[in-house]
Amino acid sequence: MLGSINLSDKTYEEILTEAIERIPMYTDEWTNHNLSDPGITILQNLSAFTLLQRDIINDVSDAVRRRLLALLGFDAGEYESAEVYLQADGALSLNAGEKLMAEDVCFETEDATDAGAWGVTALYCERDGEVRDITYIQESNTNAGAAVFGAPAARGASFYVFFDDIPDDLNELLLEVRIIDSEKRNPFADEDSRFAGLQWQFFTAGGWRDVVSDDETRGFLVSGLVRLSLLGQDKATFALGGFDGFAVRCVLLRERYDIAPRLHSVTANLFKARQRDSRVRTLSFSGREPADLTDRIALNGYYQVLCDEDGSGVFRMYSLWPGPAAGASGRYFSLEPIADGLRLRFNKRRFGFGPKPREDAVRVICYGEQTVEHLTLGRVLGYEGQEFAIEGASRILAKGFCLLAEYRDESDTPAFVFVRPAEEDGRALRYRVVSDAGLVLVEDPGDLEGCVLHLADLAVTEGNQGNIRAGNRFVPLLFTENERNAIPRITNPLPASGGRMRESTEHIRRRFLSEMNTPSVAVTAQDYEEIVRGTPGLCIHKVKAVADPAKNLVRIAIKPHSEHERPKLSSFYRQHIVKYVDRHRTIGTLVEFLSPAYVPIDVRAVVYTKGFFTDARSEIEGFLREALDGASGEAPFGARISFTGLYRQLSSLDCVNEIYEFSMSPRDKMNAGMDGGDIILGDGALYYAGSFTLEIR
Repeated sequence: MLGSINLSDKTYEEILTEAIERIPMYTDEWTNHNLSDPGITILQNLSAFTLLQRDIINDVSDAVRRRLLALLGFDAGEYESAEVYLQADGALSLNAGEKLMAEDVCFETEDATDAGAWGVTALYCERDGEVRDITYIQESNTNAGAAVFGAPAARGASFYVFFDDIPDDLNELLLEVRIIDSEKRNPFADEDSRFAGLQWQFFTAGGWRDVVSDDETRGFLVSGLVRLSLLGQDKATFALGGFDGFAVRCVLLRERYDIAPRLHSVTANLFKARQRDSRVRTLSFSGREPADLTDRIALNGYYQVLCDEDGSGVFRMYSLWPGPAAGASGRYFSLEPIADGLRLRFNKRRFGFGPKPREDAVRVICYGEQTVEHLTLGRVLGYEGQEFAIEGASRILAKGFCLLAEYRDESDTPAFVFVRPAEEDGRALRYRVVSDAGLVLVEDPGDLEGCVLHLADLAVTEGNQGNIRAGNRFVPLLFTENERNAIPRITNPLPASGGRMRESTEHIRRRFLSEMNTPSVAVTAQDYEEIVRGTPGLCIHKVKAVADPAKNLVRIAIKPHSEHERPKLSSFYRQHIVKYVDRHRTIGTLVEFLSPAYVPIDVRAVVYTKGFFTDARSEIEGFLREALDGASGEAPFGARISFTGLYRQLSSLDCVNEIYEFSMSPRDKMNAGMDGGDIILGDGALYYAGSFTLEIR
């Protein structure tokens, strides 16, 4: 069913005929197989029932397939919003939740932003007293990059990032670091140790000071963010290589790099935005202090205020105090303007009601003018499968979606609870969001039968359409034309990433089948190859596993990607691979990890060339070195070098007129042998070009 295999494609006549033909296998007393026999009539009915049952089973709905896959642990991937880091070329203040448009794609700021016109002005490297200016990579369109710690990397080397300014009140400096060739590396696991130890520092009036860092790049091995805590640090300028400016640096304390990191670019003065369009958003505040509404969606003026008065998770609706005429008590809040928004205050002593002094005791549901009439979805009638349509919404972000359920408590007073999709709560209803259709589907009403559902959090997204390229201009949606013309230019120096569409059932099924075919326990030699090739954090180029059943042993030859021409398997790599393979190997199976054996191939040839080619020797030698580069090329362990194939390729060169004599031989007879004119490498061997004895005529 999950593999889309028809259980049977037999017709009714074929099913009946097969049943009748099997009668003698079970009894010799049933001899009348004519249609008039009552037993045959029963078989006819059973055959028809089998046909109907098969058709029903084969005709499985999309919802049933998703449920079956979910039971196997393969839940559908829902819509994900892309994230992007933005930069302004001047001073700029934005509220949290500010809508920024890149053409017709909407992004929203994560936090309130005060950006300035500052950024990276220079990049320097220092190693063994030698200073290199690598600022050129910021403007270069090539992928050459620069080795930040040298190639090979050396302990004690430093990398400097200079800025024309750093705001005095900046508590966290965010750097986006792009690394070249990081795609060769397997994804890191959370528990993996890094290949390097770095210490980030900030230059102050008292010299270089260590700062706390959060490095997503794993020591410049993959692209990512570096967050530096500058809290309480006094900035000062630093001079290096003829340049003077505010600076941070990282010092390489220890390294075990397999490939020395090469830097593509560094970007600073960034703020984050997500590709989404919030229609309804709930803001949470502590019950201990006033609630400041500074998010852009709250400044629309459409909001509802709810408070948890006893910490039970049940909320009550509060309204704005209308004045002394309203009486001495009630569920009220007062409102006052502040510089960047509004402030809500609660006074339990005065009004008799107020939020419990704990986190998230105050929640403010904010919504735009277009959702005012569509905030209420309807009443839960108590049956499974009840649907509620969300007007004008599709591609819903299910992860942040939330409903507000309104019901009457024992005292017949309105009470409210917030309910998220698939929430496991004995009291709350359970539902799921059908993102594309814009529906809420009730799976179990729980104890909230009869309640009225309202929207509490609703945002829509463009999915993978939000993964826009770098260099787009962003314009605040709710700014006036004069305000837009007055603000600095906002762009994304880096592409947006992370946007994803809702996973189709067919895609989940393929993922399921792929997972089933991926070994979790190594049984065959091919299983060991797949597992070693996927060791987290490593760059594995080639793997060859060979089983020795007599010794219950598996020998695995491994060649890592490396800057070296013919790398060995380092002790660091071996340690990580052993640890990873041990999780997957069967008990009692011995595993031996081997470095590659590199076999040089010597060639002897007498070649007649065409007279008008003056540099035929260089062309022939260049061809042979490339053709016999089995180590850095794609030739597998234990490859066969075809005499006929190499001879024909050499004959087809433009400069070659005739090959009078040609032979090749492996220099290492322990790891390679001859089969006629062909060379056969051992299971753990790779070949490369050896010496050439060429006579050109």
